[in-house]
Amino acid sequence: MKKLPMLLAGLSLFGSAQATVFQFNFTAKIQEMVEFSPMTFDGGAVASSSVSGSTVSVGDVISGHFSYDTATALFSNQGGSVMYSAPAALNTLGASIGGNSIGLSNANYSSTNVQIANNAAALGGADSFGIASLSANAYASEMMAVSFFDKSGLALNAATMPGQLDFASFNRSTFYYTYSSNATHAMMGANGALTSVTVMEVAAPVPEPETYAMLLAGLAGLAAIGWKGRRR
Repeated sequence: MKKLPMLLAGLSLFGSAQATVFQFNFTAKIQEMVEFSPMTFDGGAVASSSVSGSTVSVGDVISGHFSYDTATALFSNQGGSVMYSAPAALNTLGASIGGNSIGLSNANYSSTNVQIANNAAALGGADSFGIASLSANAYASEMMAVSFFDKSGLALNAATMPGQLDFASFNRSTFYYTYSSNATHAMMGANGALTSVTVMEVAAPVPEPETYAMLLAGLAGLAAIGWKGRRR
C-alpha cells in the first residue's frame, strides 16, 4: 500500500507545560462494505448501503478532519495498547461524502478517544495510532475511526500522546465507519484506505494551570518593581 504523502505533524511549543492541539484533513476511498441483521443473522458484502438513511457505496471518496489534544488524560493501558480520553479534551473526528456529513445529528452521547500502541506484543511488536469517535442519538449509534499501522514498530518512540507524527512512516492507514439502527437493529460497516493526510495550522498552545500561576507571579513581580521605582 502506498505511503501517505504527509510528513510532519508539528512541534511542541513553549515546553512541556503546554497542551497543543494538532489538526489534520484527510481523504479516503471506500473499498469494502457489509450489512448485517442480528435479528435474522442475514448479511454479507454489499456494493452500497442506505441503512444510515443516506447511501454509502464502494468507491465513494471520504473527506474528513481529525484533531488530537496532547493534554488528554490516560484512560486505560492494556496489553501495550494505551487509550487517552477525557470529556474536555479537544479530540475530534468528522467525515463527509460529497459535502454531506455522515455523522449523527442531535447526538445525545459522543466520545472521541485516541489509542496508541508502541511495539505492542498483541500486534506482533508493531506500532499503531488511531482516533475513534463514538456517538448515539434516539435512533441510532455510529462509530468512525482512522487508524495508522506500522508493522516494523519504528513509527513511534513511546505510547504517550505524540508531540509530532510522521504519517509516512506508517505502512497502512484505514478509515472505518459503522452504523446501527435502534429501530430495525440493522447494521452496516464500511472501510477503505486513506489517500491523503495534510496538517493544518497548529493551534496556539493551551496554558496549563501552573503556567497561569507563573504568569501571574511574573506580572506581580513586574508590578512590585514598578511600584518601588515610582517611590524613589
